[in-house]
Amino acid sequence: MATFMLLLKGGDFSGYSPEESQKILQDYLGWSQKLRTQGKYKGGDELKEGGRVVSVADGRVVDGPFTETKEVIGGYFLIEEPGLEAAIATAKDCPHLKYKGRVEVREINPH
Repeated sequence: MATFMLLLKGGDFSGYSPEESQKILQDYLGWSQKLRTQGKYKGGDELKEGGRVVSVADGRVVDGPFTETKEVIGGYFLIEEPGLEAAIATAKDCPHLKYKGRVEVREINPH
């Protein structure tokens, strides 16, 4: 089995009522529970807004990441799958896609 990181990018969560926001949260929690039941789940969390970017090129710390960019990573899941195609199939079921988000699938290279 290989380990894959599913990076949750973008998504539109504005304009939802508190009840709708709770339903969205339950979608993610339910999906992660499904992964646990299937024995695929290794970890995952939502990332807080803000943070900083450290540039190695000039050693300075800059503001960011910026929420206006489409490359903001809002969270991640670590899953186990036999290969990339299986990981992609699992990612297609991620609730993030229902909210205009994208899921980047990357295999972890163990060292």
